Amino acid sequence: MTELEKKKDLHMKQAAEYIIYLEETKEKIYDKNLQEQLAVLIRQLRDLRDLQYWFDSGERELDRLYDRYMPYLNTILENYMKLETSWNNKELEKVKKQLTKILPEFTETMRVITQLLPEDEMADARAEVKAREAKEKLDRQYRSLFIDDEI
Repeated sequence: MTELEKKKDLHMKQAAEYIIYLEETKEKIYDKNLQEQLAVLIRQLRDLRDLQYWFDSGERELDRLYDRYMPYLNTILENYMKLETSWNNKELEKVKKQLTKILPEFTETMRVITQLLPEDEMADARAEVKAREAKEKLDRQYRSLFIDDEI
């Protein structure tokens, strides 16, 4: 298995784990608005996961998402769920407000990454075609030099 395949496999596993975690968390949260926002986030993460299957690009963005952003979101969700069963309504409202702001931002981040994956691969393909065309042009130029020298 190549490094690229290993990285892709890791990202697919991470996506699956976060989808499961978010689904379970959504079921535990009492607030309907947050449940709905989590449902939207889960759909976007599923779309991203499905796209990851088809495209091999976007490693840096996916690394950032799965290694930094998602653990941060998990921490906030865990804190919220602990507060939801406590009597600390002031802190609960503070974290709820934070979550209400962050969840759409996460959804938007995933949407942007979903758009980048095919674009990155198309850009790579265009760069490869341009490099091949440049090489062929150089080959023709040098071939003509060698043919002229032989005459």
